[in-house]
Amino acid sequence: MNFHYHHGNLASFQYIWGWIEVKKKSKVMYGISRIDDDSHNTHAWRVSLRRNGKTHVKNFPDKKCGGKRKALNQAKEYRDEFIASNPPMTRQEFSSIKRRNNTSGVTGVCRFATKTYLADGTERLYWSWEASWPTTRGESESVRFSEKKYGAQEAFEKAVEAREKGIKKLTGVFWAAERGELA
Repeated sequence: MNFHYHHGNLASFQYIWGWIEVKKKSKVMYGISRIDDDSHNTHAWRVSLRRNGKTHVKNFPDKKCGGKRKALNQAKEYRDEFIASNPPMTRQEFSSIKRRNNTSGVTGVCRFATKTYLADGTERLYWSWEASWPTTRGESESVRFSEKKYGAQEAFEKAVEAREKGIKKLTGVFWAAERGELA
């Protein structure tokens, strides 16, 4: 069996004239991959994009589209139209998704204890509320508010306010979809 599955965002892929090395992830091929399965006589370009938890897939067979190049052009056109009508999630939207393990009720805000030991060896817990938010790709900021200093309710409210201010500064789309931004 001669089966090749080549994704346009990988380090190399089989293209119309043979193997081409791709040095970095390509916006040109975002969401598009190649399927060559000789055993099932399947040769097509595939558009696969995920939006709101659902994967949208459409194949562009070489034979039906009039050849490999035409199939690729149709796949790119479909992909661009799909992205224009279904834009990627913004960084603010992504950062506001409430996770299953959230216990505070507010995304990016949590309560935690810092353990210290007194001179006599006894353990003391100091409770705080922490707000965190992403800044640039791979980085984040956080700020803590002590319950001892502000009281539990005010510390929580300050953390929520800090989180909201941090999220408002976010711009652009969720990093995984950056390659899909239309110029």
